[in-house]
Amino acid sequence: MEIVKATNLHKYFGKLHVLKGVDFHANKGEIISVIGPSGSGKSTLLRLLNHLEVADKGSIRIDGQYIAKEGADGRSEYISNREVLKICGRLGMVFQNFNLFPHKSAIENLTEAPMMVMGLSKEAAEEKAEALLSKVGLTDKRDAYPGQLSGGQQQRVAIARALAMDPKIMLFDEPTSALDPELIGEVLTVIKNLAAERITMIIVTHEMNFAREISDRVLFMDGGVILSGGTPNDILVNPDHPRIRDFLRKIIREQ
Repeated sequence: MEIVKATNLHKYFGKLHVLKGVDFHANKGEIISVIGPSGSGKSTLLRLLNHLEVADKGSIRIDGQYIAKEGADGRSEYISNREVLKICGRLGMVFQNFNLFPHKSAIENLTEAPMMVMGLSKEAAEEKAEALLSKVGLTDKRDAYPGQLSGGQQQRVAIARALAMDPKIMLFDEPTSALDPELIGEVLTVIKNLAAERITMIIVTHEMNFAREISDRVLFMDGGVILSGGTPNDILVNPDHPRIRDFLRKIIREQ
């Protein structure tokens, strides 16, 4: 069952054509890794799915409901902003740079949205937040502020914050790219544990071994299009496209 579907997506930033007719889908419970060089459109695709950017052309359907359809002229026609936000509330997003509220403690970062958006009481929100902090291994950091946490700890709080809204789909935009190498493993472990629960996940990543281990499907983007997609073995072990082979050789050299 397709829980996310995008058809013929185009996105321009001024004269820069970032996405050039992308067709994408994710099935319920599927773990998809999106790889490719910087500037290929990977992060823009996630931002369009989560309505952090608006598509110029194409359609987007989330959990069976369209937030944008392609009009007669090909341009994207969105439903009301209120309805878009309601539907996109089913997606949780984790960014490269954590995006925590610096003036709020870990538990306050987790409780604010459930109280304001979901209408939970403070007690219910805190109970939920404490369970999620335990899930990401940060029970002892309940009252710590972001500035008192390592990058890996901040990212784990950010993952817990996204989960606090009970998303059906999790989007990860290079969740380890801002971390020191020794902190990457603790974040990847949390994501692997989520994968074991079969929550639908779309992960933009440069961690090739991680993508190979966790993914049901791997997509390779380059130049604003999805150049190829398949099993981790198809894309990461025995790619048949020379552009993918060249990319992987460069990644291995860098790592």
